[in-house]
Amino acid sequence: MATYPAKLIKDGNSTAVRLPKTLLTLSGLKGNVRLKAEKGRITIIDSRDPRAGWESQIKAIKDSAVYCLDDTELQDWDVTASDGIK
Repeated sequence: MATYPAKLIKDGNSTAVRLPKTLLTLSGLKGNVRLKAEKGRITIIDSRDPRAGWESQIKAIKDSAVYCLDDTELQDWDVTASDGIK
């Protein structure tokens, strides 16, 4: 984990901090972010939902000709999925 010194700077009614380019590159953060505050710590979190778009992708797969529950490799799926074994 990389850490860099920074200084809080007054910016109107707010306070700002400059983030070094290297730190931003390492984090992969771009665009909008979320901030999470805890005692003695502020965490910057990517605001993108990691599962964004999954629902439409799953629907597209289910609607495609490739996904077929009658496929012989999948015919025991319901029994296996509901057998209660974890």
